[in-house]
Order: sequence, then C-alpha cells, then structure tokens
Amino acid sequence: MESDQIAREHELQREIIDLKCRSMRDNLLFFNIPEEKDENCESKLLDLMESKLQITDAKSSIKLQRSHRIGGFNPSKTRPIVAKFRDFSDREKVRKSAKHLKDTHYGISEQFPAEVMEKRRKLLPIMKKARSEGKEAYLSVDKLYIDKQLYRGPV
Repeated sequence: MESDQIAREHELQREIIDLKCRSMRDNLLFFNIPEEKDENCESKLLDLMESKLQITDAKSSIKLQRSHRIGGFNPSKTRPIVAKFRDFSDREKVRKSAKHLKDTHYGISEQFPAEVMEKRRKLLPIMKKARSEGKEAYLSVDKLYIDKQLYRGPV
C-alpha cells in the first residue's frame, strides 16, 4: 500500500515536471543584456537579434507573445530576460543563431524547470568528457545521449 502511494507520487511529480517543460517550450532566456529603468524588453531583444544574431528582419518577422526580466531588481546583478515566442520556428531560428554570440558577453539558453536544470547541471561534465573523447554527445531536456545511446550511468 505504501509503495503504491510512493509510486503514484513519483508519477505525479514526473507529470508536473513534464507540464512545466511544455509550458516553457516556446521560451528562451537572454543573459547579460544591460538593464535600464522602464525598459522595453521586447525592443531590446529584437535589436539584439538584428545586431548580434544577424537576423536581418527580426523586427518585422519575429513575434514575441511577451518578454520580461526574471526575479526582483538587484542593482549588483543583471537579471535575465525571458521571452515567449509566438511561433516555435522563430524560437528555433533565434536559438540556432546564438552561435554568433560566441565571443561576446551575451548568452541565450532554453528555459527549463528547476528540477530539469539540476539534472542538466549534473550531466554537463559527463557530456563534456564524452566530447573531449571524440564522441557525439548532447543533452535533450534532462537526458544525455552519447553516440546516439541514452546515458544511464550514475549522475
């Protein structure tokens, strides 16, 4: 009886994390964009897309549902901006253009729930080690694939 309860709780927890991931699916996080009082996050992001990501028609073609800073204001830190894209294809275009930020202080990443981020943090060193050994390795949400095989080792 008790093990059935625990199994059910684990299943519900997995479902909640899955729902959180789905609700964040169209989002990207943007890091180190200078913060100003009464700023317009959407126009800042569209400017960045045109100037740094080399998406020439971003202001006319990319539609954001909303964009805002995350967390409370802290004068000693620059808060990331979360942007929810109207179209997933736009999100992917921007995400794939992030390679143009390689030698800048700006950054872009997908948004995931805290539980998934914790798993990714633990898998990252394993992925880097595999890549240094010449293997193909990538993260898909909270799973690591090495040479097209799901990694099942200790995390």
